[in-house]
Amino acid sequence: MLTIALPTGRVFSDAAALVAASGLPCSGLESPGRKLVIEDGDFRYILAKPSDVPLYVGYGTADLAFAGSDVLLESAIPLVELLDTGKGKCRVVVAGPAHLKKRFQAHQSELMWLKVATKYPRIADGFFAARGAQVDIIHLHGSIELAPKLGLSDCILDIVQSGNTLRANNLEILEHVCGISLRLVASKKSVALNWAGIRKVTEAISTGLEAER
Repeated sequence: MLTIALPTGRVFSDAAALVAASGLPCSGLESPGRKLVIEDGDFRYILAKPSDVPLYVGYGTADLAFAGSDVLLESAIPLVELLDTGKGKCRVVVAGPAHLKKRFQAHQSELMWLKVATKYPRIADGFFAARGAQVDIIHLHGSIELAPKLGLSDCILDIVQSGNTLRANNLEILEHVCGISLRLVASKKSVALNWAGIRKVTEAISTGLEAER
């Protein structure tokens, strides 16, 4: 039995649609209700919190998984990326009040000791370290946009889709960090021990994507 982990929340519908389009048995994914483990034929599907998905794969509970590249970057768990589905596209950006633009356009030393609120401390640390700036990273789990407004931080690093939430909180994009999309990944162990099964699923999902285009 091959086990595939799917992230709940924002990109679950994209991941479930990809499985369905591939022709894999997955009728239970149409209306999972409160089920977190669904078995259909020779496949088992685990519905997990997005940030937990890389752990399920990395520790061998799942053979394959769909995960956002933001989650993969933040977890830093060594997995094998099989396919960029192109779904769930968005961006990771640094955003803040308009008056900070001059500091980001000036010498990197102007960024020293900025207070940055984020759900992604590893990504934030890597981004600012690459610019040679030491900053104070504040790890939050929600309502990131409120941090500058309440004086908790100078700016934020977060995912942006439309930008409406930023504008509603008087924030502007100051720096583009990276693009994000839904990826199909596998554990190194599964690839080594069951490459035939992994390849079959990967090709089926890729074929489904091509048919959609």
